[in-house]
Amino acid sequence: MKTSKTFKHDLKRFSKSIARWQGLCDKAVRERDLEMARQHEQDVKDLTDIYNLIVEGKYERVFDLAWELDTLVQDQIPRRLVKTLERMCKLR
Repeated sequence: MKTSKTFKHDLKRFSKSIARWQGLCDKAVRERDLEMARQHEQDVKDLTDIYNLIVEGKYERVFDLAWELDTLVQDQIPRRLVKTLERMCKLR
C-alpha cells in the first residue's frame, strides 16, 4: 500500500495521543488512584493494539476493536485517520 504523507502524519498524531493517554495513567499512579490507573492502562493497551493493526494493514479489525471502546477513548483516534481507514476498507 502506498502511504500518503497525510496518513503518516495522522499515525504520528495517533501515536502522540496514545502517549498523552499513558501520561494520564502515570499521573493516576502518582496520585495513588489505582482504579483510574488500571482503566487508563487498559485504554492505552487497546489504543496501542489499534495502532498496531493499522500499521499491519488490518483495517477491518480496527473497527471491530474501536467499537468496543468508550467514546472518550475512541476520540483519541484522529477523525481524518478513521475516515481514511473507512475508504480503504471500501476499496478492498
